[in-house]
Amino acid sequence: MPSVMSDLDDKAPQTPENSADRRVGNRAPLKLDVNYRQGETYLFSRTSDVSELGIFLVTEHPLPVATFLRLEFRMPDDGEKLLLDGEVVWVDSVGRSHERGMGIRFITPSVQVKKRLSALIRTIAYLE
Repeated sequence: MPSVMSDLDDKAPQTPENSADRRVGNRAPLKLDVNYRQGETYLFSRTSDVSELGIFLVTEHPLPVATFLRLEFRMPDDGEKLLLDGEVVWVDSVGRSHERGMGIRFITPSVQVKKRLSALIRTIAYLE
């Protein structure tokens, strides 16, 4: 069985060192291009992993914890565009446990989106 990482289970600010024991939900390594918007600022990044509850965005300039974002990315299997709201819940500004970046929790993703992401994660885990 491949190793999987987990997603955060509450909104408390986290650092890579103290967040692992507070996570629920399976994560899978996946690199997706992501466009995101914070206010009127548009940015581009990529994921290093994904779960049905959130993603880790790789960036040299992570945003502060509690920043709200609008995320846009395409599913790798069929190209469907997903638009999700998210919140920065932890930041790794020195790349200790991941590449530099920020952990984003999806805010109220639909059941359909959760199912799509869950199926994608299961597929990745099966292929590893």
